[in-house]
Amino acid sequence: MKPHQLLGIPYRLGAEPDKHNAADCLSLTRTVLNHYGIKSPAPTRDWYRRFRKKDQGIFKEELSKWGMIVTTAKIGVVALCSSKDSYALAVYWEGGWISFVEQEAKWSPLEGLGVQELYYPMKQNFVTH
Repeated sequence: MKPHQLLGIPYRLGAEPDKHNAADCLSLTRTVLNHYGIKSPAPTRDWYRRFRKKDQGIFKEELSKWGMIVTTAKIGVVALCSSKDSYALAVYWEGGWISFVEQEAKWSPLEGLGVQELYYPMKQNFVTH
């Protein structure tokens, strides 16, 4: 699925866009990164277990293993955003972010989300051709 095809897709925890025509913030982010040839870790059951128990530390832990903190948004950057009582992921695309807003994937301008940190993939996460 291409990034523009994600717009309007509904939120469902654990869903994969190609299989379920729905996604969660992780599968949404992975789909966009994959479009750009950037590898990202596949989620594990433990990640979802921790998330359901409101253990928000999983986001920073996994993002820190995958990438480095940066200050500029560009292709490949993943944003850790704060939502009402949790964290969520957004991914840079077309000068803004693709993320879930009101249970649906939407594009937002760079200033439109509550971004806490930006992460850019480490060198080994780029696919070489």
